[in-house]
Amino acid sequence: MKYEIKEATATKKKVEIEVSAEDFNNYYSQTLKKISADAEIPGFRKGKVPENMVESRVTKEGVLSEAAETAIRESWARFLAESKEEAISQPQVEIIKIAKDNPLIFTAEFEILPLIKLPKLDSAKVEKSSVEVTDQEVEDTIKWIQQSRAKYSEKISGAEDGDLVEFTFSCLDIENDPEKKDRIVLGKGHYIEGLEDTLRGMKREEVREFETRYPQENKDKKIKISVKVDSVKKVEIPEVNDEWVKGLGFNTVEEELKKDIKEGIKKDKEVAEIQRVREESIKKLIEKTEIEVPKTLIKREQDFMLNNIKERCLSELKINFEEYLKQVKKTEEEITKELEEIAKEKVKGFLVLHQIVKDEKIEVTEEEISQKIEEMLNQYPNKEEIKKTMDEVQVRLYIEDELKREKAFNLLGC
Repeated sequence: MKYEIKEATATKKKVEIEVSAEDFNNYYSQTLKKISADAEIPGFRKGKVPENMVESRVTKEGVLSEAAETAIRESWARFLAESKEEAISQPQVEIIKIAKDNPLIFTAEFEILPLIKLPKLDSAKVEKSSVEVTDQEVEDTIKWIQQSRAKYSEKISGAEDGDLVEFTFSCLDIENDPEKKDRIVLGKGHYIEGLEDTLRGMKREEVREFETRYPQENKDKKIKISVKVDSVKKVEIPEVNDEWVKGLGFNTVEEELKKDIKEGIKKDKEVAEIQRVREESIKKLIEKTEIEVPKTLIKREQDFMLNNIKERCLSELKINFEEYLKQVKKTEEEITKELEEIAKEKVKGFLVLHQIVKDEKIEVTEEEISQKIEEMLNQYPNKEEIKKTMDEVQVRLYIEDELKREKAFNLLGC
């Protein structure tokens, strides 16, 4: 196989690949054998039909086409392995010459990761701030734990502040508006103005209607909402004392629980601070670097972000994506367009980190990868089962990439 780069830009290349006549004849013969194995001709058992007879009964163009498909696929893989090109898209193939007893010649156009000239890495250093945890943050966390351990009992009487109310609602001014379910602790507030006042005093299965201001751009417009109470539950919040915290695995409130909470909040803040520093550092490098971003990577990131929105609609908002589009009054195309610039900046960050890894010749050892995988698996009680089902090749590639990124950030001081 011979190849030659014919055209090249910052983000695209075009290569001409030639498969020798001898090699292409081999592909042709292999294709005939494959067709012979499946051929059914009277007088011959399946798979026992002579190749010359098969060749006389099928179109030569069909055999050539199938042989070329295999040759192109395998030649493309060999080209990537030999040339070390970082192709990020499937090749756009054009066959230049195809005939039996002749070389197969084709071109393949593909997108590549651009070569970026980075400034000095110390120009992107960002000072890390120290983190502190306040007593109020600790108290707020304890209140959250109390709430999560609260006991609920059904009420027959009307809803009061502090009760958990589960309800179904819909807008009467919107034709065929689907019913939506929600739940709130009365007195904590809700995004629909007037809802809490309406729910107060309501009992299970009771239905009421009320007017509220339009939540979108027309704040003066009034809409009518129908709400039905599905359940009213009294909330019993446990008292914080040494006896209660034993159920959480601690012996005392002050010496153990609060200390553990404070350490946990501090770790979370430290992780958030590292993330902030990294984002600021990469942003500095992007601002000082000319980057031509491949369209393939932008589109890939856009699709990822859009799918994430769709999943969150179902998991968090409890509505499908079509309903979400109605609420925000936008089309999928408009949202995709809005994501384009965000996706572009994210890809720039990836390209900058990738270039640091290349420039600094960052490598990771097999031992480092294995150690990281073991640390990851140790977080699960059923790690042996996970080991059996995980795709080890893909996991190792992912871990290798993550470790290289970590080393790149270390060079940036973060």
